[in-house]
Amino acid sequence: MKFNKSKALTALAIASAFFAPAAGAAPINLSGLFYVTYGDANSYSLPVNGLEVMAGPGQIDMYTKLGLQSQLGNSQTGMDDAYDTPSANNTAGFRMDAASEPGGAVAEGTWDRVAWWDTSLSALDAKLNLNNNSPVFFFANNETGNGDNLAGWARVELTHNGTVIGRYDLTNDDHDPLNGLPGYGPPPVGGGVVGGDPTLYTSNGAAPDVPDFLMSGGLVCADNSGAVSCSGPHLYEYQHNLGGDRAAYAIVFPELNAQLAQILADIANGVNPGETLDNYALHVDYRLGCGPEGAFPQVPAGGSKTECDPNYAINGGSEKVFIGTLEALQFVPEPTSSALVGLGLLGSALFRRQRKG
Repeated sequence: MKFNKSKALTALAIASAFFAPAAGAAPINLSGLFYVTYGDANSYSLPVNGLEVMAGPGQIDMYTKLGLQSQLGNSQTGMDDAYDTPSANNTAGFRMDAASEPGGAVAEGTWDRVAWWDTSLSALDAKLNLNNNSPVFFFANNETGNGDNLAGWARVELTHNGTVIGRYDLTNDDHDPLNGLPGYGPPPVGGGVVGGDPTLYTSNGAAPDVPDFLMSGGLVCADNSGAVSCSGPHLYEYQHNLGGDRAAYAIVFPELNAQLAQILADIANGVNPGETLDNYALHVDYRLGCGPEGAFPQVPAGGSKTECDPNYAINGGSEKVFIGTLEALQFVPEPTSSALVGLGLLGSALFRRQRKG
């Protein structure tokens, strides 16, 4: 559920004006960097792009926190505290529900839903300054070792006076009946679309099933022709299991940011007299590892503390999800020559592997 296409194009034009760099140090410009499109979301690998965002104890206090094993508070009135995500090894997965709702099982206000992470737009604006910054979702993947990865899925919704006006999915399922598959392919076969177009996807609002989950973490390998399987010959490696103190991914929802820009413009121009950002709210549902969505692959009985395949389960624990802005990004000091070469070839692969349409 989104703006119609003509209004979306208008909003995208407005976004370029409203989400200008804030005063002070210019934020990183993502234009031309490597990303993979999953549904409505563009996922930027921070290691591949030579970027980093620190996420250790005390380092994410400046951000809006959605889920982490500690540092649960958000100081803004009209914003949920962070969900408490698992810290133990061999945990099948994490799901938002009433029992884990940081605000309790009763809605705290018109902006709040039980079993979602929620914020009024006025509270989010107080934290991020939405006139100058678009929100960026960061994920610190704390899986362990080269082989273990993590299944994940997320949905973001915008509401106006309680009515959904925008819905955006981070999903491995493109809902395209023409490709003969239920989506890009169930993890770990799937992989989104390199340099894809998020406007081609429209969420149907259905709850996710296994093919909707994408894979997070692990190695990405490349040679001089582009990304290749890590099981074969390769020249470059990019590790995404970075531990809990560095984010591995920056997730951007271009259409969400355009819609936020349109809302700001409408309020500034008095399109609906008396309306403020308090009339709007943002809601997030994200899911990590295995859950009740379907038949995730399982290990033989007794082979693990959980029957969920370790390539899907939460193995390291302490994953962190938080919202910041482009100002949070910084280039890794003095990237190696091989990393620069690898980034260049992966960037060129981006343009060679555009989605067919």
